[in-house]
Amino acid sequence: MDKNITFAAAGIELLDYAITTPKQAIAAGTPYRFDLNIEHRFNIEQKRVFVVVTVRVHAEGIESELVSAKVSCIYNIANFENFVEGKKVTFPSDFIFKLNSISLSTVRGVLFTLFRGTFLHNVILPILNQKTVMHENSQPTSGSV
Repeated sequence: MDKNITFAAAGIELLDYAITTPKQAIAAGTPYRFDLNIEHRFNIEQKRVFVVVTVRVHAEGIESELVSAKVSCIYNIANFENFVEGKKVTFPSDFIFKLNSISLSTVRGVLFTLFRGTFLHNVILPILNQKTVMHENSQPTSGSV
């Protein structure tokens, strides 16, 4: 199985977005918490990988969720068939790491744009260690179609 992967970004889609203004003002310097989920979806026929990132933003001392956003980063994989066996897709973990890194950076930019002109205009998704984002029971290198 050829492990060289030829890929390109094919699109970015904002799947869902909601922002809620809290009833009380948020003090300057308030820490924010970002809850993240990364999901991989595959379309073998179109030779595509969809990295769907869901972000939820909370502020310390504020009960309600401030933001919920779901962004899909779409990638074309020229040699996708080299990573398919039956209905199982298996990519090397370093490739998944690369896709996740690109997707998280893209989502950071999307959020920055969405937050512009709102009470969250100074809130930026921090640079993250992906290993802490991944669920301990997840299998980031494969999935069924």
